[in-house]
Amino acid sequence: MSDFVVDILENVLGHNRKHNDDSGQIAFDCPACALDKDLPEGDGKGNLEINYKKGIFRCWSCHDLNNMHGPIIKLLRRYGTDKSIRDYLLVKPEINYEKTDEGDIVEFIKLELPEGYKKLSECTSADYKYDSVMYYLKKRGITDDIIEKHSIGYTTTGKYFNRIIIPSYDCDGELNYFIARWFVKEKTKLKYLNPDTEKTNVIFNENKVNWDSTIYLVEGVFDHLVIPNSIPLLGKYINPNLLDKLHDKSGGYIVIVLDDDAYDDAKFLYGKLNFCDLMGRIRICKPPPGYDPSKIFETVGKAGIVALLKTSHILSEYE
Repeated sequence: MSDFVVDILENVLGHNRKHNDDSGQIAFDCPACALDKDLPEGDGKGNLEINYKKGIFRCWSCHDLNNMHGPIIKLLRRYGTDKSIRDYLLVKPEINYEKTDEGDIVEFIKLELPEGYKKLSECTSADYKYDSVMYYLKKRGITDDIIEKHSIGYTTTGKYFNRIIIPSYDCDGELNYFIARWFVKEKTKLKYLNPDTEKTNVIFNENKVNWDSTIYLVEGVFDHLVIPNSIPLLGKYINPNLLDKLHDKSGGYIVIVLDDDAYDDAKFLYGKLNFCDLMGRIRICKPPPGYDPSKIFETVGKAGIVALLKTSHILSEYE
């Protein structure tokens, strides 16, 4: 089936620029970008990525400008022939599926926001524990604009009861992860409770990333909330999917801004990125002792973040 779909796509879009048969991910030059740039043969960047196993596509360059994202059938109806559309409809995937570490193909369970989730921007003081959640977030400097931009909510029932929920969406606007942060004073609960899904290849809030601008790599989600165009690593190490995307998609500087106590990890990541054909574009910041970006924002606000990011620099040979 995959060979048949690839043949359909190549007949419509030309020779592919990159293809991973295991994941079903294939890249082409974007026909909309080619038209915009008056380049009939394409620009050679392979910005149009298609996952034929999930049945979706997206151009990383013009997805909003030219509405170049969505189901594959939409792409074929725009650029294909009647025959290519009929052929694709015979084999298009009916369900999402993925390959496990053991090599088995299993049905993909779509992640959903947890039971009892309420969007804070749609709540008032009349809602249960709303004031407590807002007190916690405001104390950390999180503004109404940030709350609305990131669809921050909280839970009132279920497994994630009494937790702040910060959702993440992939490049197609599909929920791919969420952070569940305990916000009440009681310390008998885990601070964070992860959803029952694998985060190994998650790019948190990928749909908000501007790959052509400076990208900031931060450690946690609360750091991500206060630094524009940032990607949280959800830890101290970079996952393979994000590493590939930085290599293939990023067009500006990449600045590492981990917590003060993770500076050795930040330097290790700096070296790793420099050895991935990104040399010369990597910068690093070191927060003051005892601080991370979210703590700086909580203490001195946006001015503190601006001052921190202005310290980004290249490591010396000695370092």
